[in-house]
Amino acid sequence: MQTRIIVGALLIAALIGLAATDALVPSLQMGGFSFGPGVVLALVSLLLFTPLLALEFSSMVTPRGEARRSLLHWIAMAGGTLLVLSTAGALPEPLAAPAALTAPFAAACLAGVLQLISRHNDGFARASGSVLLGFALIGVPLGFWLLLRRDTDPWTLAAAILCVKSADIGAYFTGVAIGRHKMCPWLSPGKTWEGFAGGVVLSALVGVAASLVSGSDAAARHGVEAVDPLRGAWIAVLLGMIGTLGDLLESLLKRGAGMKDSGRLLPGMGGLYDVFDSLLLAGPLAWWLLAR
Repeated sequence: MQTRIIVGALLIAALIGLAATDALVPSLQMGGFSFGPGVVLALVSLLLFTPLLALEFSSMVTPRGEARRSLLHWIAMAGGTLLVLSTAGALPEPLAAPAALTAPFAAACLAGVLQLISRHNDGFARASGSVLLGFALIGVPLGFWLLLRRDTDPWTLAAAILCVKSADIGAYFTGVAIGRHKMCPWLSPGKTWEGFAGGVVLSALVGVAASLVSGSDAAARHGVEAVDPLRGAWIAVLLGMIGTLGDLLESLLKRGAGMKDSGRLLPGMGGLYDVFDSLLLAGPLAWWLLAR
């Protein structure tokens, strides 16, 4: 428990530090091109988060005895992230839909080419399926978080992330204290309906608190759009609920691979995917609720 609290506090501090850095460097000029806003977050996501997620994801979807395709999974995830960013105004409207359809097609073809190179007759369906899964469940939602940063501000992004993770925190402590009724015992024995309710309540409280802060003079000076507390509460509840589903989907991968955690990167918490699972699934919803 102590280790989880320390690591959790460090992660929150890292999130605040990343948001502050992104606010200080909103764009980047290279060779006559301008990248941003959110260029710092985009670089960290593509060069740090997705490679680590690809390593953990590959370990979960690759059967023992088969070669892991971590590089291919990273390409698929990065491709999904870039696809969201490129089709959201970066490409001419007539090209946006064809690009969106071509990207998963190209990922599946690349998996097939690598299968041919390996000279194995079996495993193509599994390999291409895992590539498309990484593309859709990790790359695309991560792109929506970056899109949210582009269309809002780093502090709104950080508040949305805190709303999702507060549901995880509230569910954990409430479940430990009073959890009795199992939510999904065959998949995630530790999750209870009492914990789920506690997570939703804490997420709503964080949403209200973030809304009140957004209406302050300091927030206004930093360009943060004010959010009504009631709207902040129900947005936080929806984000917390969809985040729980993301946690369960990751559990499907882990149980199928016979793993308790996706990795060992974060002491007391497991791997990076164990922390990102709820966030990833909430990404598209966060954009629809906060940027549209």
